[in-house]
Amino acid sequence: MKSLLATTVLVATLSGCTNIYFDNGSAAQANKAPATEQWHHNFAAALYEGSEPVDLSEECPDSEWQTVHTYKSFTNGLAEAAVNQVGPIWYPKTVEISCAQVPYKPD
Repeated sequence: MKSLLATTVLVATLSGCTNIYFDNGSAAQANKAPATEQWHHNFAAALYEGSEPVDLSEECPDSEWQTVHTYKSFTNGLAEAAVNQVGPIWYPKTVEISCAQVPYKPD
């Protein structure tokens, strides 16, 4: 049982190396805007996309999107390793969206 747990933790840790960044604008324009996170689900050896694409106009209704970061977190890898014991079924990733901060305009 300990070896199964150790193997699962090792696989989950090593699988957390996928990072993709999409930036809207230059790095100089980037700010520390709060980000929202959601999981994105792929199935059948990641050949079928189970989640709807992220609608950035819905995520950032009052401003433009600043950064979209997709990655496999430790939690994603752990959940994937637990489910995929029986075969290549589920491949979750985390999508983190940062919106540009709207400057404050007093009324």
